[in-house]
Amino acid sequence: MRKILLFSIALLGIICLYFISFLDKPVEINPDEFYKYNGEKVKVRGIVKNKIGSLLEITNYEVRGKIFYEKNDEINYGDEIEAVGRIGEYGGEFILYANSLKICKKWDEDTISLPYLLENYEKYLNSNVNVTGYIYSTTKSYFYLTDDLIEYKIKVYCDNLSLSKDDKVFVKGFFYYDASQASFFIKVNQPYHEVGKYE
Repeated sequence: MRKILLFSIALLGIICLYFISFLDKPVEINPDEFYKYNGEKVKVRGIVKNKIGSLLEITNYEVRGKIFYEKNDEINYGDEIEAVGRIGEYGGEFILYANSLKICKKWDEDTISLPYLLENYEKYLNSNVNVTGYIYSTTKSYFYLTDDLIEYKIKVYCDNLSLSKDDKVFVKGFFYYDASQASFFIKVNQPYHEVGKYE
């Protein structure tokens, strides 16, 4: 009889712990819903579009939101992240104060073609990209990257290029728009940026 009672109490304790953990599970929301969950624990996922100190700006390609997270040294523009924390106010707007953050996908894991980049520029503008193409022409400080049909072309600023015309390459760099020239360009100017021959 006593064993049955102890077993029942243990089983009831496990069930209670299960329900408590279920109640503590954060709600997954979009960045534009921060104001609805002020003070609550939530989870949000998005692409890093801006990083200023401990403040990250993310997007899901439709809306943007801000996350405060101090240990963000490994996070770069274009990384897909998931953050869990509590919503609070900062400078008149609602942001997520994250207590945990994980990188779901690094910006350079997937390569995209030059035509796809330029036809979907709004998704990639002002972020790191990993794009493939062919070297069309070179100068001392930049080269032109083109697609295999030479229908699309973009200027890539890169020092010390050791590749030749017509080489198939990958370019890991930052994707910009120059309003004064009405043109897009890529800069290879960070330690984690590179240009390499595509094998």
